[in-house]
Amino acid sequence: MLPKPCWRPDLSGDATSFPTALRGYSKSAVNDAFLDLNRDVLRLSTQNAQLADELKQAKAQIEEITAKLEEVQSPTYAGLGNQAAIILASAEDQATRLLAHAESEKSRILGSINEEVETKKNEAKDYYDSLVAEADRRVERVINAAKAEANELIEKARNEGKRLIEEATRESGSIRGAIATEVAKLRADTKRQTENLKAMVERNLAEKKLLLQKEMVREIDAEKAALLIGDQARIDLELELTARRSEAEADYLQKHQEAVHQTQKYLDDAKAQLQAAITRTNAAQLEAETIESAARSINKQTTDAARAQAEQMIALAEAESRQIIAEAKNRAARELDEANAKLAKLEIERRTVGSYLEHLEKVVEASRKSLD
Repeated sequence: MLPKPCWRPDLSGDATSFPTALRGYSKSAVNDAFLDLNRDVLRLSTQNAQLADELKQAKAQIEEITAKLEEVQSPTYAGLGNQAAIILASAEDQATRLLAHAESEKSRILGSINEEVETKKNEAKDYYDSLVAEADRRVERVINAAKAEANELIEKARNEGKRLIEEATRESGSIRGAIATEVAKLRADTKRQTENLKAMVERNLAEKKLLLQKEMVREIDAEKAALLIGDQARIDLELELTARRSEAEADYLQKHQEAVHQTQKYLDDAKAQLQAAITRTNAAQLEAETIESAARSINKQTTDAARAQAEQMIALAEAESRQIIAEAKNRAARELDEANAKLAKLEIERRTVGSYLEHLEKVVEASRKSLD
């Protein structure tokens, strides 16, 4: 506000109020009036100089405010003043950079999370596939080994049974051949012994006949004696032959029974060994089936365990990815909130600058009105 002018004395002639004296106005009163007038002139001169300075300053302020008003009317931030324009431009640029950085960071984090989740899923799937493949290979090796062992046992049992049967057949043939040879030998021995015995009996008969002929003279009934001797010799020969034949037949029967018994024993042993081989084969086949079943069970357990482990790894990866995404969203939200807070602060500063400019406008307007 401009200072109000002080009191100014009315110097017109109609307004004099000096007291009168004998020779005109009172000298002391006139002197006092002049002194007062001089003081007023000096004061007015001083005030005039002050007013001139104030007017000069007001004009400078008006020019500055007018320039600022022209800047305010511009659509850019330059109208707000250099400092305000710098502050607002820097704030807007910083806010833009923050938003761009937050969006870029969000995209980067989400891309990294998706890539990491996909990588973990692929790793879990590859690990699961490798476990299943290894379990299948292990089961196949166990089954093949069991089948090979079972086939080997079956082949060994068949070969053993075939060998035992052939050996029993050979031994049975050998025994039958030995029995036939022994029987032929017995028959030949019996025939030879019979012929020898017959020859010996005939010699004895001839000798006895000769003795009888020599004693015919002394014997009364020689013919009767010869008949008796011949009958007795034939009876003895027949008894001897019958005994020898019975003994040979009994020996042949005994050896035949022994051969049959031995052959049956070989056959029974061969059958027992064949049955044992069949039993071992069945046991081997059962063991192979048991091993195959156990291998399948192990394969199923391994597959189930691998599947459960893979599902657990995938669940952990998904949970971790969800946590990372949530943290990224929270961090992006915090950065966005910080950016919004900075924008709000800048908006407050902008409004403050605007209010300051409006106040300057009012001051300028008031100054203009007071000057008018």
